[in-house]
Amino acid sequence: MKRRIITLILSLLVVAASAQNLTITGRSNKTNALIRLFVYEDLVNETGILLNQSQTDAMGHFILEGNVKQNLPARIYVGLEPVDLVLTPNANYDIEIIVPEKKEDVSYFEKELPTIRVKRATDKGVYRQVIYSEEIINGYMMEHFNQIYRGRQLRYIDSIQNAINREVPDIKSDYVKNHNRYKIAAIKLGISSDGGKKIIKDYFDGQPVLYTQNAYIDLFKELFDNYFNSAAYDSHLLSDAFGEGPAAFKKYLNTDPLMANNPQLAELITIYNLQKLCYGDRGTSRLAKDHLNYIKGQTKYAEHKTIISDFFAKYDRLAPGTAATDFTLKDSKDKEVSLSDCKDRLVLLQFVDGISPVAEHQFAELRSLHNQWRDSVQILTIATHDKMEFFKQQFAEKKQDWPLLDLGDQILLLEAYNVRTFPEYILIKRNNKIGEAPAPSPERYLGERVTKMYGK
Repeated sequence: MKRRIITLILSLLVVAASAQNLTITGRSNKTNALIRLFVYEDLVNETGILLNQSQTDAMGHFILEGNVKQNLPARIYVGLEPVDLVLTPNANYDIEIIVPEKKEDVSYFEKELPTIRVKRATDKGVYRQVIYSEEIINGYMMEHFNQIYRGRQLRYIDSIQNAINREVPDIKSDYVKNHNRYKIAAIKLGISSDGGKKIIKDYFDGQPVLYTQNAYIDLFKELFDNYFNSAAYDSHLLSDAFGEGPAAFKKYLNTDPLMANNPQLAELITIYNLQKLCYGDRGTSRLAKDHLNYIKGQTKYAEHKTIISDFFAKYDRLAPGTAATDFTLKDSKDKEVSLSDCKDRLVLLQFVDGISPVAEHQFAELRSLHNQWRDSVQILTIATHDKMEFFKQQFAEKKQDWPLLDLGDQILLLEAYNVRTFPEYILIKRNNKIGEAPAPSPERYLGERVTKMYGK
């Protein structure tokens, strides 16, 4: 009997542990739209974990649920339009997200961003305090920009913290305190004259590594970007140690007291800079990958295993020779076209969302290249659904005779190809393998890249 009771208790504990401890109810002006909730434990690579996804109903209402164990930065996508917030364990939120309507005469880069309003939150004030603190910091910086950045008057920076203490009293959350601390540190870095040495000493040396704190990671990246080329190291000795192997490399890196005295921070600095070296020449890239794999196998920090794994997943996803994501879309004549239909040819994907002087110039260059390529390269222009009719007219007027495809509701295809701007270009080799992603635009060596790839 006792055993059965213990088993029952354990079962209940498992259920409780796996239960959703977070609920977001809300409304958007976008009805029947895909809505997704991501949380970010790896801010170094900005890799989001999909916590939940749903669909807004005919009135725009939605519910998102999930489980978080600590305060985490989060992002909600309505379609592909993001809004940011901070989530707290065991909290409920009631929010409203407004996505501005697209305007034909506004370019992609000038479009109005979506907004979020948290109407109610049981998170002990964490999100509200972060937002209010941000507003105070940004407002104070705008009002006193000349005194701070040109006059280098530190007393104004002290006034920012005083204003936060006055306007946002009783901050108890370490997450909020650290957010404000590192935001203010970033301002101090902007007026420092020692290359950030004092900021490193005061805010990183002997301090905990805050993996899920945006303000900390933003400042970390600014301070430690290209750290291998800092005054702490001799470039020749560093290169020799790098080529000799991970043990020799770590030993040389530890000749810098900061790296020797802060092993967790030192390893993160090393990982961050090795990741950047992976995009160098072939020999450097291979060595950097070997070093990262060694660290992944040896590290005692779980966060570093995750960061390295996330990096390789991101690096390999669109690496040359990897499989391109297949799709089937309808063209301007309502005929289905699949990427796999073109597996015997080189393919150039062009993603578009509206027209601009830059886009018009690129289309003109692309028409010229199309006349040269003809049967050797298949161009596929993929337009966002709400701009499809516009591009149909454009293609007819300009007599562009390659397929124009409607993205429709397959918006996740943009994420599959990491499309972050428009127009964007992706080169696909034969057998639907990634050639180059992103590829150069038509006026910037695209023709040369295609010629080189065609012979392979």
